[in-house]
Amino acid sequence: VLAALGRPAEARARARGSLARRRAAPRRDAPPAGQCHEAPDGRRFGIAAQVFALRHDADQGIGDYRAVARLARAAAAHGAALVGLSPPHALMPVERDRASPYQPSDRRFLEPVLLDVTTLPAAGEAPAVRRARERQAPIFPAPRAGALVDYPAVWAAKRAVLEAAVAALPRDHAAFRASGDDALEHFAAFAALSERFGARGWPAGHAHPADAGMARFRDEAAEAIRFHIALQWMCDRQLAAAAAGPGLYRDLAVGAAPDGAEVWSQPGAFLRGVSIGAPPDPFAAEGQVWGLPVPHPHVSQASGHAGFAALLRANMRHARALRLDHAMGLERLFIVPEGARASEGCYLGYDGPGLLATLARESRAAGCAVVGEALGTVPEGFTERLAAARVLAYRVLWFESEGERFRAPADWPALAAACVSTHDLATLAGWWDGADIDERAALGLLAPAEAAAALARRARERAALAAACGVAPDGFGPATAAAVHRFVAASPSRMMLVQAEDLVGERIGVNLPGTDRERPNWRRRLPVAAQDLFAGDIATAILDALAERRRA
Repeated sequence: VLAALGRPAEARARARGSLARRRAAPRRDAPPAGQCHEAPDGRRFGIAAQVFALRHDADQGIGDYRAVARLARAAAAHGAALVGLSPPHALMPVERDRASPYQPSDRRFLEPVLLDVTTLPAAGEAPAVRRARERQAPIFPAPRAGALVDYPAVWAAKRAVLEAAVAALPRDHAAFRASGDDALEHFAAFAALSERFGARGWPAGHAHPADAGMARFRDEAAEAIRFHIALQWMCDRQLAAAAAGPGLYRDLAVGAAPDGAEVWSQPGAFLRGVSIGAPPDPFAAEGQVWGLPVPHPHVSQASGHAGFAALLRANMRHARALRLDHAMGLERLFIVPEGARASEGCYLGYDGPGLLATLARESRAAGCAVVGEALGTVPEGFTERLAAARVLAYRVLWFESEGERFRAPADWPALAAACVSTHDLATLAGWWDGADIDERAALGLLAPAEAAAALARRARERAALAAACGVAPDGFGPATAAAVHRFVAASPSRMMLVQAEDLVGERIGVNLPGTDRERPNWRRRLPVAAQDLFAGDIATAILDALAERRRA
């Protein structure tokens, strides 16, 4: 690692020159330099949803951008100011069962399996597209009715329609392609390579965009490359339509897959032989190894953090707020050598001031507020530095505790986005009855004695939270859900987020960290259509509690 981090004098000079070129006089109406775009100072709430989990009456077996639009309209009608999305990052192009949006192929581009093929832009009503849609129509009801997303099957069925649409597409997307930089072309070339040669074992000469065989491949695969660029244009148009209502609150994953397009297209930007992870802590006693490539700190700094800026611009597009997953990466990452245990890792430092300045500049330019997820082991003073840059803290009820007692909402920070739970933690209903502990025990992740101790501890925590919220600790229902959300809503936090799963009382979470094939992570669908998430007894009780917050 140390050898890879060598930083010659000329790199330092380039860094100084690049940073100097980026200095500009601030607009008079802009926040001060070094500060992010301000989040609205209102007691509003947002709905956080997993895109793949959403439903509508004509979906094709997976949530899509049209479902996001329907959710946004329904959420706005119930007073929501934002709709939060799981990262719609582009997944692996041929290994369609790799479903985690937090280990995508490329975070700079959008996932085409989330396209609604019934409302495609420009070519959607061309005769060939209508015929393709009619041929595929009998396939879609079965996956639509399923409780889980079958990514390979859904993609195969959608692709037939998408191929017809791109073939019939007028040159509407030519300007989109021209406005893109080399990253778009490289992304599309990677997808075409994967389809030609498979996920692994490519012939020599294709190891990166400038390799010896790539010029010839781009000529041979021109139509395949055009196809993937056109899909990005369609994704961008459908996401823009979804953003037309209340603002979108997007999520930027901390890393991408080591064998995906993002790393292939810029191999010098990442270190080899190490992975991002997390040190041992109370949440994961053995630590964690995430299998994510480590950005090269000196390469980033030498370019004036141009790659980070481009990543932010891509993810702030069509968004009013952006959540940074594992925001500690602005200053340091815990890295683990390949094949080692997490306990054998170490911290790698980054140019925190430069990255934070880049974040603030891009936030102001996009008019997009920033939320920094900083849960776990946090550098000393990091929370204060984020606050000084007007980055909202990410505060989760389950972590707002002192021992087994929950911190009073009045003690939560104002410059924050508050929530009951997240995609990696137990749902409210599941936490209340210990379903998350039962699941870990059933999967062999907890020994019987550990599970019994965890359930006993949960009973004490539940009693403490119930007392704080003024409800009975036994049983879970609308009154409990309302009381817990009312408790969080009593904080002065500028933003509050409600999980879509909690609106319908889901007991099982969408993801269980530390598992992959043991359970259907990133595949569970919600039981009702997006526009109907607000109709049930639990949702009504939660919304009434939040209405009290807005009136306060």
